[in-house]
Order: sequence, then C-alpha cells, then structure tokens
Amino acid sequence: TLAVYIWKVNSEGMLPDATKVANGASAVLILMVLIFNFSARIIGRRIHRSFTGSK
Repeated sequence: TLAVYIWKVNSEGMLPDATKVANGASAVLILMVLIFNFSARIIGRRIHRSFTGSK
C-alpha cells in the first residue's frame, strides 16, 4: 500500500531525494482518500434519494 511505501522510503533513505518521493506519495494518498470519500458521499446520497423518494 502507499502508506507502507511511504514508511519504507522514509526509514531506508536509500534514494537521494527520499523526502520528495515520500511527500509525493503522501500527496497521492491524501488525494485518493479525498476522492473516495467524496464519491462515496455522492453515491450514498443518490441511493438514499432513490430509496426515500425525496429530491
């Protein structure tokens, strides 16, 4: 997973730009969480509307 990759890059420090790589992977992880969260809200709202019949 991305979290394990971030930990591995930070703990090993084999790359010369390990901080940049870890920061980039962290940004990707945060964006993925936000996208999944917002899409789940949208899907949940649509399902709720279809079951309750409200607009």
